Amino acid sequence: MELVKRRISAKKLNKVAEIFSGLSHPIRLEILALLEGGERLNVGEILSVVTIDPTLLTHHLTKMKHIGILESTREGRNVYYKLALPEIVSVFDCIEGCKL
Repeated sequence: MELVKRRISAKKLNKVAEIFSGLSHPIRLEILALLEGGERLNVGEILSVVTIDPTLLTHHLTKMKHIGILESTREGRNVYYKLALPEIVSVFDCIEGCKL
């Protein structure tokens, strides 16, 4: 059996681990799925789909933004969120392929 070693820098591995940590909550994965197609949604629009306390939703959005998964823009009184890393949705392909 041949051992295959990937050559990924420690810096990149640390960032990926931080991103995975940021996705390690069902609500965050649900937010990711909502934004999967490149949509921009504000908190009210997300709350219309995700059943969660608004304060807790803000916490999750802030964490995802801090890690770099999301970016936001303010338009008047609304803050719109979208994926900063659109390729991250490929994690759903992996999830669907897992036999859990």
